[in-house]
Amino acid sequence: MKTRIISAVLVLVMALAVLSVPAFAATEPTEADLRTAPEISDLEIHDDGEGYVWLEVTVHTPDNVLNAIDYYENHELGYNQAGYIGGIELEFSIDGGEWQSESLAIAWKHYEDSEEVPRWNGIHETAYYNELHVDSEVKAHARYTGADADGNSRYSDWSNMLTLNEKFDFEASQWALPELAQASSLGLIPAVLEGADLTKPITRAEFAAVCVRVYEALSGKKAEASADNPFTDTNDEEVLKALSVGITNGTSDTTFSPDVLLNREQAATMLTRVYKKVIFDGWTLKTDGDFDEQFRGMFEYPDKFADDENISGWAKDSVYFMAANQIINGIGNNRFAPKAVTEAEKAVGYAQATREQAIVIATRMVGNLK
Repeated sequence: MKTRIISAVLVLVMALAVLSVPAFAATEPTEADLRTAPEISDLEIHDDGEGYVWLEVTVHTPDNVLNAIDYYENHELGYNQAGYIGGIELEFSIDGGEWQSESLAIAWKHYEDSEEVPRWNGIHETAYYNELHVDSEVKAHARYTGADADGNSRYSDWSNMLTLNEKFDFEASQWALPELAQASSLGLIPAVLEGADLTKPITRAEFAAVCVRVYEALSGKKAEASADNPFTDTNDEEVLKALSVGITNGTSDTTFSPDVLLNREQAATMLTRVYKKVIFDGWTLKTDGDFDEQFRGMFEYPDKFADDENISGWAKDSVYFMAANQIINGIGNNRFAPKAVTEAEKAVGYAQATREQAIVIATRMVGNLK
């Protein structure tokens, strides 16, 4: 009996000994784990109404980083250990000013009723900034900060970049500014037109680039440049993307005429082709006519424009499709201005499509037809 009691005590002591050893669930982090960036969202400007204005941002810490934090804390390796993460730094720019940074604090309202502070996940806030106001443009990203074994600072990679109240500096007509801003946020302004004078006429190459952006937005697919270039007058990547997708062709078997300017009916037709390519299985430029009846059944023809007789036969379906869907409007007095007809009109560039018009109708296409 005594032997049994001693054995039971030994078992109990061994069990207690096992339970007293910390259970380290975390695994030793890799160098890649230590470089992993936070993920940020919901950048906001807050104003207490009494002149105190600050930034708030939601920070999400990936699981592998939480593991690294847990590993170093539970192993009592201390702050000055390689990879130990000590804080979160937010770097931001206000209204295009110099980049500045701050260690993020956790908004008091998010943990005042809880003993457990959500240090790594949750909403973080900055201090007060005199130059910040509710409609400031703010760009921001974040990273983790820490120290190595020698006490030297070390950082994770930067997170995704967020932009709040983005402002755009377009050289464009006043009427186009709101939709140009929308186009920029949708990624519809190709690189070739960034910073350009958007009031100028648009070339075939530039318009091909716009068409590619619309195709990608409507289809959700990435356009790839054609490996074979049949053109001797351009090697523009956007032109070759449009060619590969099948939404444009050349002015001959070997030329694209990239610098030739477009008129309004050509622009309407090219963008309508983009839409057909997305919605009709088997549609190509060569088989376009096979889809005429199906396409015309998709919309109700609006009243004719006063200059309907000047719209080319091959462009009419596209022009009225665009008008029916409120994508392209007339120029006043119920005229569409499809192309220059007289020598006088040709001399002054009548009915030429401008860069801003092309981007605006591209934006309306994505907004109205997606």
